[in-house]
Amino acid sequence: MKELYVNAPAKINLALKVAGLRDDGYHEIKTIFQSISLADRIKLKKRSGGIVVKNSTVELPTDEENLAYQAAEIFFAENDIAGGVEVYIQKNIPIAAGLAGGSTDAAAVMRALYDLYELEYDCSELRTLLAQIGSDVPYCLEGGTVYAQGRGEKLEFLPFIGEKDILIVTPQFCIPTPEIYSLYDQMKIKNNFDFDKLLQNIKADEKINWDLDYKNDLEAPAKKICQDIKDIKDIIKKTAAEFYLMSGSGPTVFAVYKDRSRAEKVAARWPRKNDFIRVVKTIDRY
Repeated sequence: MKELYVNAPAKINLALKVAGLRDDGYHEIKTIFQSISLADRIKLKKRSGGIVVKNSTVELPTDEENLAYQAAEIFFAENDIAGGVEVYIQKNIPIAAGLAGGSTDAAAVMRALYDLYELEYDCSELRTLLAQIGSDVPYCLEGGTVYAQGRGEKLEFLPFIGEKDILIVTPQFCIPTPEIYSLYDQMKIKNNFDFDKLLQNIKADEKINWDLDYKNDLEAPAKKICQDIKDIKDIIKKTAAEFYLMSGSGPTVFAVYKDRSRAEKVAARWPRKNDFIRVVKTIDRY
């Protein structure tokens, strides 16, 4: 095999609770990740040596700062292979948007390299390697509906919530995750939402009760930095959405609709012309 094409799906957070600041400087969190059909498209091609990463956008680095590059470095360090890889990333996921765009690229490249070089792998071992890159990178290896703890790297696979029609809206505003957590600490937010109750709702493989506390503790600090989040939610509030929430550290807001046609009508009439807007669906573990 000389070349390979793979998809790198985005994720949303159905809920996110910050449980405190750890001794290592990271925040302890509880979250529920959910994969969606929005995905980057990645091509990998064998080289005689070295790692080359190219992107469809100039906004992303192509050197060691690129998470996909880091994944390739780890792969070649872990395996005695005389060879290299050229990676081309067609970016479809907005950058720094709370959708794990860089993380999913890294996970997809790691898994694809094992396939490209026809090597066997164990997903649990790959997740351990990917944790070196970022907290949500291990999750992106297989996706699905997952309960994550710790920094986001401790995973428990949950029953798939089923195919839901989702509207994704991302303003043209990049939010650095560390800045959001820093502001969260400064605001001294006291959260009291019942994460465990909603977790049990999903674990029981029941129909999701969107009236439970599906909240995101990072939304308050994100709104302080990005007014667009509130503006987007105000628009969605006037539609027939079953549920809506900011994903990750923002600024993306997602909304759940009963069927795709309702979501598409909202997208077609969206008044903010500079926003990134897509109608997608939730997807199971891949």
